[in-house]
Amino acid sequence: MMNDVRILDHGLLRLVDSMGSDLAIARNARVSYDAEWRAGEDKGSDARLIGYLYKNGHNTPFEAVSVTFEVKAPIFVFRQWHRHRTQSYNELSARYRELPEEFYVPELSQITTQSTDNKQMRTEHQNPAAEVIRNAISSSNTDSFGVYRDLLRQGCPRELARSVLPVGTYSHMFATANLNNWFKFLAERLHPHAQYEIRVYAEEILRQLETVAPIAVSAFKVTTLGYQK
Repeated sequence: MMNDVRILDHGLLRLVDSMGSDLAIARNARVSYDAEWRAGEDKGSDARLIGYLYKNGHNTPFEAVSVTFEVKAPIFVFRQWHRHRTQSYNELSARYRELPEEFYVPELSQITTQSTDNKQMRTEHQNPAAEVIRNAISSSNTDSFGVYRDLLRQGCPRELARSVLPVGTYSHMFATANLNNWFKFLAERLHPHAQYEIRVYAEEILRQLETVAPIAVSAFKVTTLGYQK
């Protein structure tokens, strides 16, 4: 449905399928009054209704919209992503195919220092050894893929050979969720404390969801993210 959007050094995100829209949300809400037929008659009324629903936690009408994204990202990003268990996932399996030599090497600007206040975060202060660190990350991944290729050449089963690959290796999946659960994902992964490497995917998901249900996304941005109307 949309073109691939490149993220990080080898990643991508693409909206591949969707069902429903702002109209579906309004229709599902209005059925409570046996008035679903009113949905779409007055866009301003529908917009006010959707804003009210989201602000007051009436979430089930948002579940009438379903969206599937194709995602290519480092495995460590997927490990965080898969904590959102309300999504449905289908991922590339290294048991079935040999993985291409693609791994994440951060930009120098992202190689900072470890936070002392928040044990899971980096700071915004450039690490003086950033270039050395970046080279070490790249060479370590290259070495791991070299071992992986050697194991495969020696007849090692793919399901065992993959055990030497680092979590910076890129994987590929489809992720499907209803709009209510995409909003829950975004509320966590757009937070300033979320890791940069998953936050950039969340930012693009937010942008692409606006093409599906712009009124609902606007309500999310105002209520959850603090945007001004």
